[in-house]
Amino acid sequence: MTTKTYYQTDRLGFYVGPVEVDPSPLEKDVWLIPAGCVAKAPPAIPAGKAAFWTGAQWTLTDNLENMTAYNTKTREPRVLSRFDALPAGYTLLVPGAHQIWREGQWVDDIPTVLVTRHAAKTLQVNQACETQILSGFTSKALGAPHAYQSGLYDQINLVSAIGPADVVYPCRDDEGIKAYRAHTPQQLRQVLDDFTTLKLQQLQKAHALKQRLDQALSADDIDAIEAVTWSELQS
Repeated sequence: MTTKTYYQTDRLGFYVGPVEVDPSPLEKDVWLIPAGCVAKAPPAIPAGKAAFWTGAQWTLTDNLENMTAYNTKTREPRVLSRFDALPAGYTLLVPGAHQIWREGQWVDDIPTVLVTRHAAKTLQVNQACETQILSGFTSKALGAPHAYQSGLYDQINLVSAIGPADVVYPCRDDEGIKAYRAHTPQQLRQVLDDFTTLKLQQLQKAHALKQRLDQALSADDIDAIEAVTWSELQS
């Protein structure tokens, strides 16, 4: 059976796609043409354009349907419809974090980036310091190295366990076996001293890194801020 190609438009007149139409089985030279079909082919349609049938001819119009534009002052997004032209004060370029619109493009808002990254890096340092302090430590108070827990409750328990008499206190040996082992008051004080030394080392390290962050912020040096990491200094 012979068919013909027609060009379907939607109810608004925008080109949808080609369709094959069949001849009528009842009438000679009559074709079963769906509503909205056009015999004339549309022109080539570039990206971002749509073909529109005026009733007499095809024209190309902007096609921004479902595209997101961004306000160049507020960065607020706006989803466009098919009939929208790009509104004044909007761009299709996507802004990055902490960017402002300048001379036709999004650029970093350096003061905001500096403050934001300084705050983020400071938080990273504080969190890393806290993790190191709370993740346990080793003491040789019993002669051989033993591992002790240093969570907040563990710190409280360690201080409260120190008294005039021997006590049993939990720790792990070099094989990782946890047991309550006898500690003299002197040994337990040594365990506490070892933890205090570790804690002060971590706090001093954090302080040194945060001083560098403050200096980099004062110098507007984003690279120096990004260069600060917890792992760069030895505990």
